[in-house]
Amino acid sequence: MPNYRKEAAVSGSVNAQGMTIHWSTHGQPLPLFSWTPSEKLLILFPFSLTSKVETEDQVLATFCGQETTDTEQTPGQEVVLAPGSFMSITFRSDFSNEERFTGFDAHYMAVDVDECTEREDEELSCDHYCHNYIGGYYCSCRFGYILHTDNRTCRVECSDNLFIQRTGVITSPDFPNPYPKSSECFYTIQLEEGFKVSLQFEDIFDIEDHPEVSCPYDYIKIKAGPKVWGPFCGEKAPESINTQSHSVQILFRSDNSGENRGWRLSYRATGNECSDLQPPVHGKIEPSQAKYYFKDQVLVSCDTGYKVLKDNVEMDTFQIECLKDGTWSNKIPTCKIADCGAPAELEHGLVTFSTRNKLTTYKSEIRYSCQQPHYKMLHNITGIYTCSAQGVWMNEVLGRSRPTCLPVCGQPSRSLPNLVKRIIGGRNAEPGLFPWQALIVVEDTSRVPNDKWFGSGALLSESWILTAAHVLRSQRRDNTVTPVSKEHVTVYLGLHDVRDKSGAVNSSAARVVLHPDFNIQNYNHDIALVQLREPVPLGPHVMPICLPRPEPEGPAPYMLGLVAGWGISNPNVTVDEIISSGTRTLSDVLQYVKLPVVPHAECKTSYESRSGNYSVTENMFCAGYYEGGKDTCLGDSGGAFVILDDLSQRWVAQGLVSWGGPEECGSKQVYGVYTKVSNYVDWLWEQMGSPQVCGIPKFSRKLMARIFNGRPAQKGTNPWIAMLTHRNGSPFCGGSLVGSNWIVTAAHCLHQSLDPEDPTLRNSDLLSPSNFKIIMGKHWRLRSDENEQHLGVKRIFLHPLYDPKTFENDVALVELSESPVLNNFVMPICLPEGPSQEGAVVIVSGWGKQFLERFPETLMEIEIPIVDHRTCQEAYAPVKKKVTRDMICAGEKEGGMDACAGDSGGPMVTLDRERGQWYLVGTVSWGEDCGKKDRYGVYSYVYHNKNWIRRVTGIRN
Repeated sequence: MPNYRKEAAVSGSVNAQGMTIHWSTHGQPLPLFSWTPSEKLLILFPFSLTSKVETEDQVLATFCGQETTDTEQTPGQEVVLAPGSFMSITFRSDFSNEERFTGFDAHYMAVDVDECTEREDEELSCDHYCHNYIGGYYCSCRFGYILHTDNRTCRVECSDNLFIQRTGVITSPDFPNPYPKSSECFYTIQLEEGFKVSLQFEDIFDIEDHPEVSCPYDYIKIKAGPKVWGPFCGEKAPESINTQSHSVQILFRSDNSGENRGWRLSYRATGNECSDLQPPVHGKIEPSQAKYYFKDQVLVSCDTGYKVLKDNVEMDTFQIECLKDGTWSNKIPTCKIADCGAPAELEHGLVTFSTRNKLTTYKSEIRYSCQQPHYKMLHNITGIYTCSAQGVWMNEVLGRSRPTCLPVCGQPSRSLPNLVKRIIGGRNAEPGLFPWQALIVVEDTSRVPNDKWFGSGALLSESWILTAAHVLRSQRRDNTVTPVSKEHVTVYLGLHDVRDKSGAVNSSAARVVLHPDFNIQNYNHDIALVQLREPVPLGPHVMPICLPRPEPEGPAPYMLGLVAGWGISNPNVTVDEIISSGTRTLSDVLQYVKLPVVPHAECKTSYESRSGNYSVTENMFCAGYYEGGKDTCLGDSGGAFVILDDLSQRWVAQGLVSWGGPEECGSKQVYGVYTKVSNYVDWLWEQMGSPQVCGIPKFSRKLMARIFNGRPAQKGTNPWIAMLTHRNGSPFCGGSLVGSNWIVTAAHCLHQSLDPEDPTLRNSDLLSPSNFKIIMGKHWRLRSDENEQHLGVKRIFLHPLYDPKTFENDVALVELSESPVLNNFVMPICLPEGPSQEGAVVIVSGWGKQFLERFPETLMEIEIPIVDHRTCQEAYAPVKKKVTRDMICAGEKEGGMDACAGDSGGPMVTLDRERGQWYLVGTVSWGEDCGKKDRYGVYSYVYHNKNWIRRVTGIRN
């Protein structure tokens, strides 16, 4: 390295801030360099003799000497760092160089500054986030904030805040954290005219202020119409502000500095105060407040048993509102006690008032009763109705429906004599002893010569007469069976003495029905019905006879019965001749005789021994005495052979006078032959529209020991099953027909799904009778069946103790608006007579989902055993499900899909093999993890609720 010159002066400067570095030596230009503006200068001196390093206002270092000897004055490897972006180096030499000095060699470089960590000036620091890069930095903001135009502060967009509620809370952004800088927030409270807004600041109030100038930086200002409050700042919250306006604007402004927490206020709107309210007598107002203001609403309701009365209109509640001018929208209405009005009349019955002065208001009582002894109430109820809070007469069983008075059968007003002693030749009947006795007169003038004939019959109800088919067969020369025209039939009831018809009731026929299998050659199925055009009034001399139970055996041998008649022997006589002349009858007055039932074998033998083709079939029985006698011939054709039933103590029509042998009536061993009525009970009820036979399907299923996983049901083997469908035809539940017009189903089928959090059943949740229908005779699930019957719903009854949360007492009744026509595919099921036994096999049927969660095309059925109650309880204990005494379980321990089949409400039935009848055991109710091991199907136990079913429906098997 060469020596430096004497008296040399070299100076140089590096200015990174100005982006330019300029060195000069004795006026000679040095190279020009450029740096970024945010760099520091770093100088390294590998060799140095005399030099001075300085910034604009500070000498950083002075060096001289020789590195090998003067280590204190030489820089060595020392690094000199300028605090800023400017550094200057001055090298100075004097006039002499006593030794050879080589000078110095310095290296410099720019070092990047991290402004994010080193910047101390608040005005230049980032508000939220700082991002450094070589030669510079930039700022960003948290989510929801916007970077200000100064590129460092963060503000918020808060210029469009609208509040329309009557109460609320408004805060500065990020409260209670420091509010954003450089922001301008605008809040509007806009309410309906008539309200007045008041503001209340909370104690925490912190807005940047100045000790000498009022709110020069940040402030909050409030405006309502022409009035302005503020600006406010500092640490003391403003007092409560009553703006007296429904529209308030709030302005909050912040500058680019400060770390203050902000403010929070609550607002409340009140209107003009309305006058005090007093509830009506027997009523209340809700809510009850000391004061009411604009827009406050009050609901007026009345105590139980009273109705709100407004402008002569009764309603449950009435609402009024406080208006902006301080008046109420309406006057307080009055409360009127609920009035059920005069009770409706009861056909064949009467109504009496239990409450004094014949009151019909809330909690008043009336009692319906039937005209005894001729009528009785269909439902086994007290007949007491109470005026409900809704203003409707209600009965605990029938609800708002009135009871029905049915004729009393088989109980004449006069007691018939005991049947111990034989009546020789017949005995005169006192009026009223045989009130069911009917005289049937047929006058067919188109037939010659036999254009007029007659017979007897028995009254079954107000509108139906039971008689023999041969009485109503049109007289023809061939063996065809054609009923006489209804226009040619007249029926007399209450006739006692043929010479006096003043007390008799005559009626024409509306319909004539012969048994379809009546055989004129052997008189098999000799039974018929006449429907009267108008119902006859019942009384002491006109009352119906009872039908027997459907027992194929008929009356037991040697049992005594009574037959009544006038002993008219000439079949070709008019009614006028009968009434005007006594010569045509054995007696003018109705007579009766007592006859024993003859053993069937003896009667058959007696007639088979005679010449001619006489056949005593299983549909007949015989009565009379071996030795004969005129009293055997007393009965008129079609008249009833009646026997006193030991159980009910009512007289029952066990037979109809049909035919007799060729010898003169009364000859020895010539018995009277009678149609066995007990063989035709189901046919009779079918024709009259009131089924009494239950649980005996026309089609017998082939019972198997076990049906795994279900099988399609044979058509007609479940004639009691009902399908509940929505009006659009979509099925949703099953049921069972009981009686003539009742469906038993599950209670949960008859209401909407409830909220699991609050499973409270309300009236509004119940299905309306108009929302669904019943289909009987159904086999296919969706396809139409030729035998199906669509029936409307009249009323529904849920068990009063039904609990939708636990499914206790999950049983309901649906009353049909009309009775289905009974046939081979529609028939009721019997109610159970006793409890079911564990292990008994039951059949469950329905259209429920099978495997793979798909519906079957046709009705399915399964055979499963009844499970012990305790076993079922233990099975469901782990899942915390209660199996109560009103439930019964069935299924297999190993599980299987068969335990899940069937529809809710569908029937579970069992067969009484001794009686040959099916009984309803339960209805499909619920299950948990159905199909798994130890998970049985749970059914509503019909026997447990049988008494309730009977009370509501009046049904007996």
